[in-house]
Formats: sequence, structure tokens, C-alpha cells
Amino acid sequence: MPSKPELFLQWSLGGAILVLLLKAAAYITGGSAGFFSDAGESLINVLTALLGLYGVWWSRQPRDREHPYGHGKIDSLIAAIQAIIVVVTAGILAFSILGGKYAPAQVDNLPEVVLYQGGAIGINSTLAFFLWYASRKHRLTILRAESYHLLSDVATSLVVLLNFFALKWGLPASVDRLVGLGVVLVVGYGALRILRDTGAALVDAQDPRLLNRLTELIKAHHRPEWIDIHNVRIQRYGQALHVDGHITLPWYWSLREAHEAMKALEDVLRKELQVEVEFFWHMDPCEPVCCPFCELRACPHRKAPFKKKTSLTPEKLFINQKAWEPGLPHQSMKGDISQPPYESK
Repeated sequence: MPSKPELFLQWSLGGAILVLLLKAAAYITGGSAGFFSDAGESLINVLTALLGLYGVWWSRQPRDREHPYGHGKIDSLIAAIQAIIVVVTAGILAFSILGGKYAPAQVDNLPEVVLYQGGAIGINSTLAFFLWYASRKHRLTILRAESYHLLSDVATSLVVLLNFFALKWGLPASVDRLVGLGVVLVVGYGALRILRDTGAALVDAQDPRLLNRLTELIKAHHRPEWIDIHNVRIQRYGQALHVDGHITLPWYWSLREAHEAMKALEDVLRKELQVEVEFFWHMDPCEPVCCPFCELRACPHRKAPFKKKTSLTPEKLFINQKAWEPGLPHQSMKGDISQPPYESK
């Protein structure tokens, strides 16, 4: 298997060109609106594969003075451009089908059409699997978007092939036009979903799945010295994650002890997440409000007895408020959370 994501996209580009030739041959041989829209989708695949190859290379460039967080956002930007290209091309295909600007179906050429279309389906299925595998290995949105797009291409190719069989069996030509339009709508809808996800990544929208994952990891590996963790923010930069937050530690600890406890938290999260992660933690000293849930039983400076272990939730991890529990007053997550009532000044 290739060790670099660029190699997967080189495979994708080569396969997209071959599939385009096969589908163009199927359309030239068999005509029909279905094969017209399917060949148009393969043209999209060639364009998006070219963009994706460039985007993956650019996103993996090391950070520099102009880009202190690296170039990972290019991953989402290129995926968004790919989605826009798909939507525009889908609109052009729909206009052409509605205007009748395509060759009518030639149902007598069914054997040749099945050969061309079957070859295209086989190539796309294989490429979709390898790109999906690569997206999980390299954590790249571009590869995931390419994989899903190829899977949708496989599905639509099967539909238009079945449509051609139906035309051979006597269904009216209007069905062919509806199938062609249906393929275009499916492709456009999938592109809009990718555009929504990439847009969220570009504006640093919080990913609930990542926040939930982080919460479960901290709960599973909790240490008593991690008295409280809050105000956590997660940003995605291509393959890498950037995590910052506040961790509350015993106020009487030395700087060395606090630093070692913080690094232990980072090591646990980095090992479990299995991706490149950059952490920025603000170390808070504990306060009397923390005593009721502080699990350091031998603390020589305790101001109140231990009552119960706090229950960590994604909301609690997000709130910019030390020692927050459900039922306590706090600022809304959708509003200004910069001045919580218990945050140390």
C-alpha cells in the first residue's frame, strides 16, 4: 500500500481518466440521458482528482512564519472547491438533459454498453475502497470526499445501466430522462453535504464527535491530580488537531510537578487519538470551590471534605468555568462565556 496520500490520489487520477474513457465509450455506443450524465460525472472525477492531488501536497507542507499552524486548512479548502465544481457541473448537465441535448438511446448495442459500463464500475469500486482506507490512515478530508464521491458514482452507474436494460425492454424514453436528472440530483446533493462539512472546518466549528471522544478518553484515564479540565477548544488542520484548554492542578505544587501532570494528560490523549496533535494548556491553581470533588484525599490544604466524584461531560469540558456542575449558574454556550462566575482572575 502507498505510504503517502499523494500516491493514492495519483491512483485515483489514473483510474478517473480510464473510467471517463470507458463511460464516454458507453455513451457514444449506447446514447441515452443516463449515460450522458454518468459520463459527465466521470469528467468531474478527473477535475476533482487533479485538485485533490495538488491540495494534499500543499496541505502537507511544513509550517512557516506566514502559516504558524501549518497548511492543513488547505485540505478543507480544496475539498470545498471540489464540491463547488461538482455542483456547477451538475447544473450544466441538468440543463443539457432538460433541453434534450444528448444522443437518444441505442438499445441494440446492449452487450458493448454492458462491457464498458461494467469495467467502469469495477475500477471505481476498487478505487473507492483504497481511498476510504487512505482517508482513515492519513486523516484527510480530501481522500474521504474522493472515496464517497466514487461510491456514489458506482451507485449511479448501476442505476443508469439498469435504466438501459429497462429501455431495451420497452420503457418510454421519458424514463431515461428522469434517470439522467436523478443521477445529477444525487451527485449535486452529495457535493452540497461535503461543502457543508468543509465549510464548518474552515470556520473552526466545534466537532461534537471529537469533543465526545476527548471526554471519554479523559474519563477512562482520569488521574486525581487532574482536578478539573474546562474551556477546551478543538481545531482541525488537515491531518493534525490543535487542542487548547484549562487544566486545574493543586496550587501548592511546584512548576515541575504541574508540568509533569500536564504532560501525562497530553501523552494519554496523543496515544489514544493516534493523530498528530498540538496541545496548549493553561494551568489553573485549584480553589476552595474545587475541594468537594477533588480526589486528592491527602491534600494538606483542603478547605472542605470530599463529597463526590464529578461527572465529566462534553458540555462541562467546553464551558469556560471551573468547578461547574449541572444546576449551577453559567453563561450560555451560545453566548458570551468569557466571564464565568467561578473562573480565577
